[in-house]
Amino acid sequence: MFVVNASFETEKQFEDQLKQKAKKNKAEIEAAKGNLSFECWKKDSVDKVEYVFVSKWEEKQFFQAWISREEHVNEHKEVNKKKTQAPAEAMKVKKTLRFYEAVEEGILS
Repeated sequence: MFVVNASFETEKQFEDQLKQKAKKNKAEIEAAKGNLSFECWKKDSVDKVEYVFVSKWEEKQFFQAWISREEHVNEHKEVNKKKTQAPAEAMKVKKTLRFYEAVEEGILS
């Protein structure tokens, strides 16, 4: 099993945009080949909000196929274009990705 932990932290004013991203990702990931599950976790602070997407995949290759699809790549291009054209209006996000692979049960015995 392959697990992806994708953290997105932004200012509170952009929370609605982050919620929309979470809804979109949930629908897309749950429909993806090789996906086992998807969860979204939220952490609030005074002026920031963080959403953490945790997805589990049968194997790493299924996640790589999902992340490499044309629609996802184009979405990132659009976000970068908006940042260049109107930097003051663009959502500023701190993104942290972590990847894990399941440990064989025999190793833990």
